Amino acid sequence: MILTKELCEAMGMFAADGSMQENHICMWGNISEDRDYYDKIICPLFSHICKKEIKAHDKKSNSVYGFYICNKETIKLFRSMGFTRNKTYDVKMPPIILKSDNKKFYSSFVRGFADCDGFISFMKRRGKYVLFKRKFHTYPRIMIKIASKDMIRDLSYVLNKMSIRHTKYTYYPKKINLSPMHTIEIRGNERVNKYMNEVGFNNLNQYSKYKIWKKFGFCPSNTTIQQRNLILQGELNPKSFY
Repeated sequence: MILTKELCEAMGMFAADGSMQENHICMWGNISEDRDYYDKIICPLFSHICKKEIKAHDKKSNSVYGFYICNKETIKLFRSMGFTRNKTYDVKMPPIILKSDNKKFYSSFVRGFADCDGFISFMKRRGKYVLFKRKFHTYPRIMIKIASKDMIRDLSYVLNKMSIRHTKYTYYPKKINLSPMHTIEIRGNERVNKYMNEVGFNNLNQYSKYKIWKKFGFCPSNTTIQQRNLILQGELNPKSFY
């Protein structure tokens, strides 16, 4: 198997949003917020890797948007990367990528994973900060929260290899029927900008927030991708959300 940046990014996407079954694999994202990302990034990438056209469709019963692939060679490829049907708690970075010691492969995998199972957000500051920082969401953070302890361990390892400083911790819900969530968090202007320069987002649902923050110095919370596009086009004032 020849490892490429494209294959590593696709594996990151699948590790986050994919599902391995006996006779097919599938991927599903949010039916509204991730539609553009699936049409412009995921489907073309998987079409290239699978050597056949992949098109996404609605699955309205679950409010998701994505696709099935029943091709035997594709299923064989993903199994060879270490993916199994028991993915939620046991998924980890494919060993061939983890052992490659290649920062370009690392960044591609992390980007694919975070595009599907991570997010960037901005917080107001408290205490003795200037009014602007206390009123608007100016402080950036990137988070990945998942059930797989092994995956968080692997992501932390490669982020350290790329000298991207971060915090790794586990959140234990108060309800006993909920599983612990293993978390990576990248906080602050310097760390977030380094992550964006070396890894970044291809998912406009996340990247649009960063673009607004870079342009205005803040990004309002609880906005839709449609609203953020209007902000970036100059048709909506981000301060109107306050």
